[in-house]
Amino acid sequence: MERKYFESSGRRPLIILAFAVVALVLLSVASLKTGLVGKTFRIDKSVVCVELDRSRRPHKIRETIQYGTRQVCLWFQYSDAPEGSHLEVSWYYGEDLVRSEPLKLMSKDGIRAFYLLREDGTPLPQGKYRVTISSPTKCLSELNFEIIKKN
Repeated sequence: MERKYFESSGRRPLIILAFAVVALVLLSVASLKTGLVGKTFRIDKSVVCVELDRSRRPHKIRETIQYGTRQVCLWFQYSDAPEGSHLEVSWYYGEDLVRSEPLKLMSKDGIRAFYLLREDGTPLPQGKYRVTISSPTKCLSELNFEIIKKN
């Protein structure tokens, strides 16, 4: 009888230890993904504009753009990017995805710009638009804008 007690009680601490190790690993992974440990990648500023100036800074920043424009620019500034970070820039017209562009960041801090335009050079259609900047785990920025005809 004493032998069975020692055999079963010897396994219990190992099982508890195994559960503790698994829990710690899961918590560590979760904290790294959510940015609870160390600096985290962030979008410092993002805007939709009609064009960029000579210094590659946004010009004519708008939420409402007059119909007839042939392109719209997403400009954003980021910081604390881990080396080789991957992002996705996605453009939506209404609820429809019209363009998605993968992006690999080569520097820790920087500025990027992306354009939405039609290949045939015709004006962008009237309506509501949305552009998102996403990492593999979350949406980092979402901007809404609209192209309207002024009477």
